[in-house]
Amino acid sequence: MKNVPSFLSKLLNQAAEPQAVPDAEYTVDELALEAGTTVRNLRAYQDRGLLPPPERRGRVGIYNGEHLARLRLIGQLLERGYSIASIRELLEAWEQGRDLAHVLGLEQAILGAWNLVEPTRLGFDEVQALFGADLTDDNMDRARELGLIEFAGDHLRVLNPRVFSAGVQLYRSGIPLDVLLAQFVAIRRQVEPVSAGIVRMIVEHLVNPLLSGSLPHVSELDDLNRQLLALRPLVEQVVDSELARGLQLSANQELGERVGELLKGFLKR
Repeated sequence: MKNVPSFLSKLLNQAAEPQAVPDAEYTVDELALEAGTTVRNLRAYQDRGLLPPPERRGRVGIYNGEHLARLRLIGQLLERGYSIASIRELLEAWEQGRDLAHVLGLEQAILGAWNLVEPTRLGFDEVQALFGADLTDDNMDRARELGLIEFAGDHLRVLNPRVFSAGVQLYRSGIPLDVLLAQFVAIRRQVEPVSAGIVRMIVEHLVNPLLSGSLPHVSELDDLNRQLLALRPLVEQVVDSELARGLQLSANQELGERVGELLKGFLKR
């Protein structure tokens, strides 16, 4: 979702460009009049952190063109259905260069349930009991580098219990731990470009058109969020189906070759 923050940042920057003389100065009454709002609203925005404080000159607060641009941006966002709280979070993320996709509520629709998995805690003795002599320092370091586990004082945190559980079952079936970790590296190397391509497709054809013209209305973001949530399982179905197809093709080839070798051996006897 890296394209989403850049597109919305561009729109926010465009919306926030001062449409007045950059070094213009305003009293609070003049600023409210110029922005088409009230002094009461202006002070409320300032109290809630949406508007920077003015320059103090004695007992008078002096505002400038940047304050006017910010007020106009706030007005546009309010017209598009954003709440004061969401505007504050959006502006803070924009100013600090943080991920705007999260603020917009789009990130989870793309990431799906993976980030919802709660890490589990395992004692070192429990991990040792699972993997025995295969639990070498090298294997532990590799698992940590891959983000599968992390050290947490006197225990380990398993960051994705589903992947870990699958690994345990495969290990118990007779596949060595170092082989499993190497295969996991290979899977990740192949899957990441596929995932990136899918996300680029969704961003290019669904997200960017919404963010390319003007600041989106909240209802438009809600619709997009629902659309992305509905699309995700469909994409997963395609990926699962193609994986199953690939496994079948590979299994038929590998097993066919192995059976052929065995038959040749019997025939030579």
